Amino acid sequence: MMVMLFPSLQLPFGYSDPYILIMNILIFVFFIFMIFSGLILKVQSMQYLAQIREVITQLEKWSEEAKKTTIRMIRELGKPEKDPTPIVEDYMEFVLIEPVERDPSGVFKRLEHLLDVRKSRFDDLIAKLAPAADRDQRANIDMTFEAAMALRQMFLVIRHFYYMGKETNNYAMIVSIQVALSFIMKYAKAYYNALKAFNEGQPIGDGAGALVASIFKNEFVKDGNAESSEIAEDISLTPITFEGRNVLIVRAIGPGGRVGKPGDAIVNLIKEANGKIARVIMIDAGLKFEGEKTGKVVEGVGAAIGGPGVDKFKIEQEVTSQKVPVDAVIIKMSIEEALTPMKKEIYDGAYKAAERVKNMILERTKPGDTVIVAGIGNCIGIG
Repeated sequence: MMVMLFPSLQLPFGYSDPYILIMNILIFVFFIFMIFSGLILKVQSMQYLAQIREVITQLEKWSEEAKKTTIRMIRELGKPEKDPTPIVEDYMEFVLIEPVERDPSGVFKRLEHLLDVRKSRFDDLIAKLAPAADRDQRANIDMTFEAAMALRQMFLVIRHFYYMGKETNNYAMIVSIQVALSFIMKYAKAYYNALKAFNEGQPIGDGAGALVASIFKNEFVKDGNAESSEIAEDISLTPITFEGRNVLIVRAIGPGGRVGKPGDAIVNLIKEANGKIARVIMIDAGLKFEGEKTGKVVEGVGAAIGGPGVDKFKIEQEVTSQKVPVDAVIIKMSIEEALTPMKKEIYDGAYKAAERVKNMILERTKPGDTVIVAGIGNCIGIG
């Protein structure tokens, strides 16, 4: 058609049909594009791999420092007769194989059993490594050990995917790792900074719930020096009277780094009361949204407790069977703030949360009622 319209048109390279020329030009352009796009992807892959390699180097450094901190802590507090380094290095990659979930019946019971076995192993290990350490010091060593293990696991996982992406030249895998680096480093930095708090026994943000329980007992109750007893593993019970109500204050035993089993404590109290628990109020730290203020206090309903879900499941099951209302008070913070020394904003938020708990008891219960106030969280540094 073009030749008929332009009979004097001279086509280059000896082509007589312009359509063939156009097709060849398009193929040539596509070929060049593919070459350059492949080069671009290769260059980007190299850049991403370099960034991932830097993160791996940093994670390895933090992991080694965490291991050394754990060993130094064991030597200073535990006074072991033998060098603890070989045993600590051996346990740095200790794993928990979670129970199968394809048959969900009884999965939490099986998970709890494995967690109990794991805790027993580490309790025995730390008692052996640090014979001179007291109960609270051993708990703090355990927390330091856990942070070191978490950093080690992050290092191993990222290094694994780095080598996989590099060996297979899988651009999608490399990009996925690179995109996740900022989140990974956010968590890794939080665990690394937590080492100082665990090593020195300082309160951390995650202990806000336990702090609220103590503030409520000391600030709003006349018999604030009421005696406490251990009602479940590493969990204390302090019964007090507040405005005619019987308040059962539950929290982990401090000042060692413990979380305990608040689920067992709350379930036992509900069962022993034979349906006479009017309300359960749970206080815990919660992750804030970006842009929210640290220490912000919000209310809700439900079992305010994190972790693997064993305690949460127990509480939900028992309050449902007994039809006990469950209120939640959350003190918001970031993951870094939850694991590092407690900020003033969180400390102030704990006082605001204690005031909320007081109002909830006054507004939603009546004199003569029995209320459980459970401060959830790690009690390190909180006596």
